[in-house]
Amino acid sequence: METRNGLITFAIFVLLSAFTFVFCLDALAIPNTEYGILALIGYVVVISASLFNGYTARTNGEALGVWFNTWAILVSIVFVWYLTRCGTAFGWW
Repeated sequence: METRNGLITFAIFVLLSAFTFVFCLDALAIPNTEYGILALIGYVVVISASLFNGYTARTNGEALGVWFNTWAILVSIVFVWYLTRCGTAFGWW
């Protein structure tokens, strides 16, 4: 992956994460199941695609692999927060 393509992909993941975070906040504030499912899908897509691109970039010896892996970790932390808030809202724990 070239540096320009990697930066564009990283910017797309940041933008997708922002939309996903807005959907998760809206799903938690107003009981809206559709936004909750969109947020869940968005988090899974961002985390899996970031890990895949990070592994691919690291295999090719590019420095962007660290960026993608760091972004996957940060989004995973927010994803765990979202899941715990959903569990509390549904009364699972």
